[in-house]
Formats: sequence, C-alpha cells, structure tokens
Amino acid sequence: MNIVTQAEKYVRELLTAELTKDHRYHNLTHTLMVREKCIELSDKLSLNEEEREILQLAALFHDTGFTKVYTGHEEVSKAIAAAFLEEHKYPQDRLDKILVCIGATKVGVVAKDQLEEVIQDADLNNLGSGRYGEVLAGLRHEWKVFLGREYSDEEWHKMNYQFIKNHEYHTEVAKEDFEEPLQENLKSMKKMVKKDKKKKDKKKGAGQSDNGIGTNKGAQMMFKTALRNHLDLTSLADNKANMMLSVNALIITVAMPLAASFTQGRINLLFPIASLLFFCLISMIFATMATRPIKMNGITPSSLISERKSNLFFFGNFYRMNYRDYEIGMRQVIKSEELLEASIMRDLYFLGKTLGNKYGLLRLCYTIFMVGITISVIIFVIVYTDFIASNPR
Repeated sequence: MNIVTQAEKYVRELLTAELTKDHRYHNLTHTLMVREKCIELSDKLSLNEEEREILQLAALFHDTGFTKVYTGHEEVSKAIAAAFLEEHKYPQDRLDKILVCIGATKVGVVAKDQLEEVIQDADLNNLGSGRYGEVLAGLRHEWKVFLGREYSDEEWHKMNYQFIKNHEYHTEVAKEDFEEPLQENLKSMKKMVKKDKKKKDKKKGAGQSDNGIGTNKGAQMMFKTALRNHLDLTSLADNKANMMLSVNALIITVAMPLAASFTQGRINLLFPIASLLFFCLISMIFATMATRPIKMNGITPSSLISERKSNLFFFGNFYRMNYRDYEIGMRQVIKSEELLEASIMRDLYFLGKTLGNKYGLLRLCYTIFMVGITISVIIFVIVYTDFIASNPR
C-alpha cells in the first residue's frame, strides 16, 4: 500500500470521526474534491510523480486541522500531516514541500511556485463549479456556528460577489477549467446583489424611516466640521510642541555653554544656570510626551466590532490584520447603519480625548517653561546682586 493510499485511509477515518455535522463546507467531501482537482491539474500540467504525490498528500491533509480548531487550522493541519508522514518514514525534503503547500491554502498567502499555485487553484475550484450555491450555504452555516458571524442575505451576497470578482486562478489549465463557470457564478451573484438592493429600496420607499447620520444633513455637517476642527487643532498642538522642543534644545545646546563660560570665578552663577537647565529638560519631556504616538494594537476581533467597541476607520485598529479579516470587519460595519454611526462617533470621541490629553501636556509644558525662566532669572538677579555687593570695585 503506497503512502497516498495510507494517507487517504487515515484522513477518511479522522474526518469522519472528528468533524461535526456543522462542518458543512470543510469536510471529507471538500477534501476529496481538492485532491481530485490536484490530480486533474497535475495531469494537464504534466507534473512528475513526486510533484503529484506532494500535491495529493497536501490536499488530503490541508483541512485536517478543522478537527481541532477552526481559526488557524492550517498550522494544526501541518502538525497532523508531519506526525503521520514522519511515522511512515517519509523523506524530509518532500515533507517540507507538503507543509508549505498546506500553508499556501490559507486565504491571502501568495503562491511562490507552481505546486502552491496548483493547490490554491484546486482548493478554490468551487468558485468555478455548479455547486457554488451549495458550497456557499455550507460556509455561511460554519461561520455562524464556529465564528459567531451572522449575515443578512444582502451582506452575504455583497461580500461573496466581491470575493469572486477579485479572484484570479493562477495556472492556465485552471483558468481553462474554472474560469467560464466562475464568470457564470459571478453573474448570478451580481443579480442577487441587485435584487437585494431593489428589496431594500422598496422597503425604504414603503415608509421605512431612518433618522440617523446618513440622512440627517445637519448632523453630517456638524460631524464634518468637528472632525476638521479636531484635525486642525491637532496640527496646531504638534506645531506648538515642536516649537517648545526647538526653543529648549537651542537654550541647552547654544545658550547654556555660552552662559557657562561666564561662570569661571563666579561659582554662584551656576545656580541660575542649573535651574534653567532643569526646567528646560522638564519642559522638553512634556513637549515630547505631547507629540508621542499612542500605543496601537493593530488587530480588531470581530466581537469588538459587533459590540461597538472598536473603530476600523482608524489605522491603529487594523494595520496588523490581513486583508480578508479587515474586509469582513469593514463590511460588517458598512452594512449596519447603527455600527457605522457608532464608528463615526467613536472616532470623533477618541480623537477629542487624544487632543485633550495633548493640550493638557502642552499647557503643563508651557507653564513649566514660563515658571522655570522666571525662577532662573530671579535666582540670577539675586546671585549676581550678591556677587556685586561682595566684590565692590
């Protein structure tokens, strides 16, 4: 019994026993279909036996991780494949290629060679098949059960329309096999999107009212004005902070050395100089704090979006997310007027909070600088007067 046959037997038993009835898309049927498409594409590309074997094994194991986890299943799939193949003394160089191919099935990964292109095309063959509607229903059910993501028909159709529209198969043979039905599925999805839009427009025309920001021109104008003012004030605050940094840096680097040269034989003059230096440093610290960027996470879980606890319009909340997750989250926001309005208000609120902190630090910075200069001058006058009194000509 060759290794592919043994692997198929193992995977069949594993997926049959461990996957639940809610795995309506990522199941044994999908796994065997991906393997079948890998064989078909390999034949048309005239791949050698080693490459065909690598693709078949990668296809068989690529979704086994769903038996343990849903999100991040690719890494678990790699571990399962590695454990099985190492137990059967499979060559390490081929095993490494299999693991790379499994990793390439993750959405958003860019294929680096022909094997990765083939398995990506095979894994998404459903986009160009007559079973696309059935496949979508299964995926929608899984996301609801395992990820807690529920979509209206309008949201679901829009999201999948964009996904098909942006998808391109890599290999020429995949384009020949799947491109024509993919375009048919794209047309069908586009019709559904238009149909959903007509239903929505009809509902609104029947008297559905919406008193939110989207239809309230006065609210829109106020939000735009407030946002513009916040941005202008932020820029002004940064300029003020930079000015304080420049002035204090000039005093420390230029004025202080010149003043220090006059202290020779006048030790008492060190007191006002030290005072001025101290207050300049403190002032610079607060000016720096006023311009220091806030700490950003860069990742926003979908649960925070639905709970209106995050804002995907701010780059600090998504710059570390992959595009697919960001797109899903953003569509979740855009589809709901309530979430969209919450994001707008949240953006304005936290921009104002940041601006308030910035101006608070700036006020403290200017106060310290003003008091420091005053105290330093007073100390200088006292010390210099005392020096003149004790050293009459």
